[in-house]
Amino acid sequence: MKKIFALLFLVVSLTACETEPLDHSLSGSIAPGTGTGNVTSSIVGSWLYTDFETNTTTTTNVMGFPPTSLMATAEYVSSNTILTFNADGTYTTIGDLEFETFVQGVSQGIQTNTFNDSGTWTLTGNILEFASTASGSATPFDDTTVITINTLNNTDLFLDIEGTSTQNAGGGSIDIIIEGTADFERQ
Repeated sequence: MKKIFALLFLVVSLTACETEPLDHSLSGSIAPGTGTGNVTSSIVGSWLYTDFETNTTTTTNVMGFPPTSLMATAEYVSSNTILTFNADGTYTTIGDLEFETFVQGVSQGIQTNTFNDSGTWTLTGNILEFASTASGSATPFDDTTVITINTLNNTDLFLDIEGTSTQNAGGGSIDIIIEGTADFERQ
């Protein structure tokens, strides 16, 4: 369950609400660190997590029993976590993020996730993908998570996050649907 909350936190921290859109004249696959004046060069730098929110629906299916669903929300409390995009296509995420989790509307208290992750990033249009290379480190990025850049300008990076995951064990399955946003401020 702790891994799910970590994923929820990342999802929330990677999206934000902003009315200034991404420059849609930029299209196609953009290789990390290439070109000037494009999305890739705009995203390069260090970004502080400043806000996030995620909503998760978990449905459990156990053979012979009706499915049960559980709704959870994670909300930003505070953070010193820095996400750094390097021009060579690598990234690091370092710092602590505090968030409050609500299950079925009831607070589960404030939790802290400590990030010390690194890897590579790619950008295709406005879809951002991460691949962790840190050994033994839990990464907040999941292969099934789609991270869309909603806003990117000199000071603000706002991401929309959507993901699905199915875990099977002992004749049962758990389906997880995550939706969220995360907001970052350039450092």
